[in-house]
Amino acid sequence: AKIEDIAPQEEEVNARYLDCQKRGQDIKRGMEDAKNARATLQKAQQRLTASRRKLSELEESASKDNVAEMDAISGRLKRYSANSIACLENAASEHGALMKCVRIQTGIKMSQGAVSTSARKAADALEDKKAETAQMEQHYAQLVEEFKASRKLLTDLSKKAQEIAPIKDPDTGEELPLLATLNALSNELHEIDALMEEAMAKVNSITENPEVLVRYEQRKEEIKQVKEELENLEGAKEAKRTQMTSMMQNWETALNNCVEKVNGLFSQYMVELGCAGEVRLRKGQGEGENFFNFKDWGVQILVKFREKSSLQVLSAQVQSGGERSVSTIMYLMALQDLMVSPFRCVDEINQGLDDRNERLVFKRIVANSTAPSQDPSVPNKHSGQYFLITPKLLPNLTDMENEHVTILCILNGPHNFKDYRDWNVDKFLHQRKRVGSNEEGEESQPSPGSSSRKKQRVKE
Repeated sequence: AKIEDIAPQEEEVNARYLDCQKRGQDIKRGMEDAKNARATLQKAQQRLTASRRKLSELEESASKDNVAEMDAISGRLKRYSANSIACLENAASEHGALMKCVRIQTGIKMSQGAVSTSARKAADALEDKKAETAQMEQHYAQLVEEFKASRKLLTDLSKKAQEIAPIKDPDTGEELPLLATLNALSNELHEIDALMEEAMAKVNSITENPEVLVRYEQRKEEIKQVKEELENLEGAKEAKRTQMTSMMQNWETALNNCVEKVNGLFSQYMVELGCAGEVRLRKGQGEGENFFNFKDWGVQILVKFREKSSLQVLSAQVQSGGERSVSTIMYLMALQDLMVSPFRCVDEINQGLDDRNERLVFKRIVANSTAPSQDPSVPNKHSGQYFLITPKLLPNLTDMENEHVTILCILNGPHNFKDYRDWNVDKFLHQRKRVGSNEEGEESQPSPGSSSRKKQRVKE
């Protein structure tokens, strides 16, 4: 029997043993109750004897007393007798129960002995099974170690076989004919041993060919040199990777700082327009070799033009043309604050904007291009000149009044001046005054034809 089969029997024996103990305690209490009943019976018998003796005495003196007193005494004696008889009957019943309990207790003690013997045998069997289990566990651990050693040996042999006779082309990854040959072999050990013996016999029967051995040694030396070159290339590769990682950390830190500055300015400009914006650096998601694939890196522009919407990436599928134009202009303004240039030139940057956004954009361009230098002692700390080329501008632009804003109107066509020296403002003003005075004179002296026409209209 196994330990699992003996354990329930042991539990059953223990339960029976506890049950017997409990029944023995109940019988013991019953015996004590019977002893108390026996003592009560003896006392009742003594009282009965005393009552009988008293009854005899009363009968002797009954002849001397009157009839009424004899009747009263006789009634009391009858009650005493009835009580004594009831006590005797109870005592007899308790005595019978006591004897029954004694018999039961005797049987329990006999059963307890048998249960103790069974429990002892079960405990001995349990110890034997525990010893047997320990031996089996030790044997199992030994088998596990042997299995691990065999598996390691199999792995080593598999690697060695792969090196000697690969089943796949290392360059293309295509399966070689050797794989089909191996799959066609049997899985039975004795058949494999027979095939190995046959192969060894074929190898031993091959005649030595010096030329083949020379080619083999040459190929072996070439493989060794290629492996050494590969190891050197791997070392150089790791060194370059370490160098790139170090350079990338500095570059990424500087790039993050630039993006944070652009983001701060872009967010400020978008808030002034009543919108929201953010500039983020999108990094590549690859690891290892793909981590340095910078084509996946980029700058993301996120904008929000409505109060209940959330920040979304700027794209033609989400924002309108005007919204994209405003976002692009504000992003360019934020970038230009980080770069110093002698002058900047933009062409028709205000096209496609509504009146409100065009005024706000023009205001931002004027503010950025006319900002005073933060440090006059540094030559490169200036905003530079800004040329805004556009076919039209909105009327009544308040920022036109800035003293640093100059308006240049380009005139072109067949009636333009042939020489720049023909441009004479004073001459233009003089001609304008003369034309104006002539127009006033003509108005003050009406022609005869006009007066006759007026008279004719009055008659009509």
